[in-house]
This record gives sequence, structure tokens and C-alpha cells, in this order.
Amino acid sequence: MKWVVTILLEYEWRTGAPKPGTEREIMRTNTEANVASSPAKSEVFKDNQFRIDAVPAGSGLLVGDAAVFNVAGSFCATQAKCTHRGGPLNEGKLDGSTVTCPWHGTQFNVCTGALLRGPATEPVKTYRVIVEGEIGRVEKEN
Repeated sequence: MKWVVTILLEYEWRTGAPKPGTEREIMRTNTEANVASSPAKSEVFKDNQFRIDAVPAGSGLLVGDAAVFNVAGSFCATQAKCTHRGGPLNEGKLDGSTVTCPWHGTQFNVCTGALLRGPATEPVKTYRVIVEGEIGRVEKEN
């Protein structure tokens, strides 16, 4: 399939844009029409922003290099990587305000960053989360 696309793109490059009525032009036109009529509009977020409905209660989400957690409707954020071996905390099991690193079982309080159980020996950094309407933002102090 790759060589078919390459040939088609090479042909279009040499002859100009896709010709009206060709299968490629019909596909492009249909795609543009579907996107324009779609009820879900694309939103552009900064790397520290997220939709709050993307983080249901009891779950975590990677937002930039932070992990955002929904603890019973309140949002808390920590550094994304475990201080033990860099495991992805946003993929860990969240029980109340305690996240368990999926790699080695270290537990942290996601609201305070406190280390609750090793093997890690250091707490995680925490960040403030601001919610404005349906958009959340992780604020890191420099």
C-alpha cells in the first residue's frame, strides 16, 4: 500500500493538485465536509491544559509532564514520573487520593505529594490545578 500512496503523491506532485472528479479529490472533499459539519470542534490546548471531562473521578491523565488526578471531583497534579524508577504515575491505580505506581508499587498522596509506601524514598512534586469552565490548567511555579 505504501508504494501506491507514494506513486499517487508523486503523480499529483508532477501534475499539480488532484484533478476534479478523481477518487483522491472526492475523498479530500468528503473529508473536509465531514470535518466542517462535525459537532465536535477541535480545540487547541497548551501543553498544560486539559478538558476536565477527560479525567473522570478516580482516574489520572498525562498533561504535559504532569499527571492530573480527579479525586472525588477535585483535581490534583503531580510530576508524571515516579521518583523511584520513573514509572508513569498517570497510569497507576488511584484509590481515593493514593496513587500506586504501576511499575514497582510505590504509593503517593496525589494532593500533597507525600510518599506513603516505597520502594521510592522521595516524595513527588505537586502542582496547582486551576479549572475555568470545562478547561483545566496545571500551574507550575518556576
